[in-house]
Amino acid sequence: MNRNNQLKQAIFKLSEPEAKSLLFQLFLQAETNETAQFVTELREVKHSLMNTAPTGHAQTVHIVFGDSTAGSLRIAFHDTVYKETEQVLVLPDILSVGPVKGLHTKEGLQARFHWLKDRFQDAINKRDAYMHGMTEAFERLKAIPSYQDIVIWTGNNAHEQAGLRLVLALLKDKWNTIYILNTFAAFHEIHIYPALEEENYPKTSRELSSDELLHFYEQCDMRPLRQAKREMLCKEGWNMLLEEGRSTVSNEPYLIRTWKNNELWHNTNIDCDDDFIIACAKRMHAEEETSDFIKAARVVGEVCGHMEQYRGIEWIEYRLRCLIEQGIFDYEGDLKAMRFYQVKVRM
Repeated sequence: MNRNNQLKQAIFKLSEPEAKSLLFQLFLQAETNETAQFVTELREVKHSLMNTAPTGHAQTVHIVFGDSTAGSLRIAFHDTVYKETEQVLVLPDILSVGPVKGLHTKEGLQARFHWLKDRFQDAINKRDAYMHGMTEAFERLKAIPSYQDIVIWTGNNAHEQAGLRLVLALLKDKWNTIYILNTFAAFHEIHIYPALEEENYPKTSRELSSDELLHFYEQCDMRPLRQAKREMLCKEGWNMLLEEGRSTVSNEPYLIRTWKNNELWHNTNIDCDDDFIIACAKRMHAEEETSDFIKAARVVGEVCGHMEQYRGIEWIEYRLRCLIEQGIFDYEGDLKAMRFYQVKVRM
């Protein structure tokens, strides 16, 4: 009898939107599922309701992409009332490059890591941390309780927009209220600053300070993600996870993601940033009025600072080494790490 009373109290605690969402999900499952599966799902709903967090526990989970953003957001919430009510969940990977097919599975995660290891200098040293961080993130996504609201932080870049779609795909069967906080949109919603040109605004949320993140969270007028938009983004995410598209010309998998015209574009052209890398190096030679070697780290930093898209330092350094192999750059030093070698455009 005590268990029945506990269940009744949990149901009475539901807000009207939560109760309506739960009822809709149950009707939907009843229409589409076999009897045994439906009974199992009803028991899972009951278990979730009866394990609602006690007063004082976190009521909102914030999903971010990248350790830097996660660290800044945790600092933002520290020593505030949000410390007890907000949690931060991070996917530490850069998702604008590389395979993501089956990323939510052990096999898919291993396949992505091996792809990164073959290209990025320090990947092998980060294997355990990478696998643990991503595995923990996916497990925490699955375990998000129904009472928590979800805020997904994104921006106008392929890295965070790809992450948004992948996360929504993995949240497909949850009825939590979901909000999207786009930091670029939030800035322009809160501030009237015509002199700020779009290209001068940080490309990703990782470039924002903890104070800026907190300001956006408190001041931005967030509204629950509409069901139609959620289903559309979820579908895009599942297409990436299950069937990651291939070029109709080369039949090669899409490995590069670009944010263009407010859409996520997928392509196979892994050398798409090479011309920009070369142009940056030539400009540096011209500005310094010399053709001497330049530290590789300086070239990579220059490219990352001026490139419209965000793909991460490791990717740009990998493409720089590819250009060395192609004979477009000369180098001196040791290629085992970016800090150990210098480059110059071959004249």
